[in-house]
Amino acid sequence: MGITSSLTEKLGLRAKTRVSYVEPVNPVLRSLFHFIRRRVSDESRLASFTRFWPCLWQACIFNGPVLGPFSTRKQAIESEVQFIETRMEQETNG
Repeated sequence: MGITSSLTEKLGLRAKTRVSYVEPVNPVLRSLFHFIRRRVSDESRLASFTRFWPCLWQACIFNGPVLGPFSTRKQAIESEVQFIETRMEQETNG
């Protein structure tokens, strides 16, 4: 089970709902990243290529903080998931 699958289950959602996004910190790379990702499917080779860019990454939480920078996209995603899970626990426990 992937990170997003477990998070989707914890939120009680039937489908994935975006609550954040991970993107390059560099403004030029960030613009190129979004340009590419808006035009290709997630399963495409080009989308896969963008996941491994050797740059700094950040996790932007909707209505929340920007986490990072991180040296890998994977680190940004892990931080993003940890932040969201912590926020969910806090909201659940009041």
